[in-house]
Amino acid sequence: MKTKAKLTAVLMLALAGAFAAVAQQQSLTGIVTDSMCGTAHMAKDKTPAECTQMCVKDGMKYALAAEKKVYTLEGHEGELAKLAGQKVTVKGTLKGDTVMVESVFQQSDHVRQ
Repeated sequence: MKTKAKLTAVLMLALAGAFAAVAQQQSLTGIVTDSMCGTAHMAKDKTPAECTQMCVKDGMKYALAAEKKVYTLEGHEGELAKLAGQKVTVKGTLKGDTVMVESVFQQSDHVRQ
């Protein structure tokens, strides 16, 4: 019986380690967009921010175009709405192509001299 208990404990620790590897804390920098348009906004008569807002209003999710990839963003929609079309840094838990947002802040392109 003790062997089964030890084996169960080892398997649980292994699964916990695998889960931690899958759901990793990340910090990503990119442009706030939407899950439908990504980096190629379809509403050519609108700014990227306006197109993002329109797509989100129509049911799409906020997304982050970063590192040649588009990540779906979950949470902090109020902040993301204000930052649509802008360069931001998002911190959160990455699960596949979705980031569970814990914080988001606007990135400054200005370099201090």
